[in-house]
Amino acid sequence: MDEFRVPDTGLHILILGCMSSGKSTVLNALLGRGVFPAGNRATTAQVFRIIHDPWCKENVCRNPSESEDWHPLTLERLASYNGSMRENVPADIRLCLPHLEKKRTIVFYDTPGPNTSKHDEHRGETYFALEKLPLTHIFLVLDMAQLHTRDEEALLQDMGRVAALRGGVPVLAIINKADVIDVEKESVADIVKDVRDTVAQHLPEGANVDVIPVMAKGAEVWRRMIDRDPLTVFEVEFGQYIDWRLCEAMRDASVMPEEIRVSVAEQMEEWRRLQKFSQAFRSSLEYLARRVHPEAELINKNVSKILDYADCRRAITGSGMVALEEYIDRLTVNRYAVPLRDDLKERA
Repeated sequence: MDEFRVPDTGLHILILGCMSSGKSTVLNALLGRGVFPAGNRATTAQVFRIIHDPWCKENVCRNPSESEDWHPLTLERLASYNGSMRENVPADIRLCLPHLEKKRTIVFYDTPGPNTSKHDEHRGETYFALEKLPLTHIFLVLDMAQLHTRDEEALLQDMGRVAALRGGVPVLAIINKADVIDVEKESVADIVKDVRDTVAQHLPEGANVDVIPVMAKGAEVWRRMIDRDPLTVFEVEFGQYIDWRLCEAMRDASVMPEEIRVSVAEQMEEWRRLQKFSQAFRSSLEYLARRVHPEAELINKNVSKILDYADCRRAITGSGMVALEEYIDRLTVNRYAVPLRDDLKERA
């Protein structure tokens, strides 16, 4: 295991889930960029060891099976690593997740979905990570549209077996693709309770299971909209709609610390007020542009940018990603992360 040793930061999170559940999409949403291969097929073929370094100035990656050289982190570079790595040798990624506030190093492990019949080695890579790598937490990503499948049941059984051997590992169940929930016909609270009960029954008695529903793809798109990144036609259409009732139901139903729920609710209200103010101001400027002075239209364009920004920020907050980030920050400070070194305290 010496070649897999990483700095003991105190927080090692395994991202676990079936094929196409959205593990890589969650990482893209945390990063705010689409650099991790994601899709409706097996796109991650090996374990990726992702080191969140708050002071990282350039996001980089390397393939230890080929060389120790670091390269700029790109979708094409990561895709080239799939299938080229030695067995049980993780690819390395060093990056800064810009929306995590606490200045501590965190190690994540992104795993392949073990339930693909085309690539048997994916299962071996996932269970190597589950059984051998140093873990303090498991983030279990579940596809809202594919709950209670045989593949999920098999994964939960293996996760529970390993958790028992390790003496218990706290689990956060992330219900991804929550935007498919119809709040008029389904209860988000019932879905969350069902997921929590299902996961808990596979873990040692008394194991901690939290649950946060998220819209990871939406959060990624809205963050890229803010950054004016190029988007596909599908992504533009995807980012045009959000059900605020669903956002509130997701927040209220989540099994997470109450202070996170309160924080998310406050942020949602702040962005709603900015939306309302911007809309009213824009209406006045549109009237001025038509009736008084055409140069008011120049100001109106800037107000539209503010409104678009407020829309996106409110949507990101409602997507569940802000709750997930605050959850990670809370883990970082309260339980696992080592204290800052003296030479870093001034930089925090």
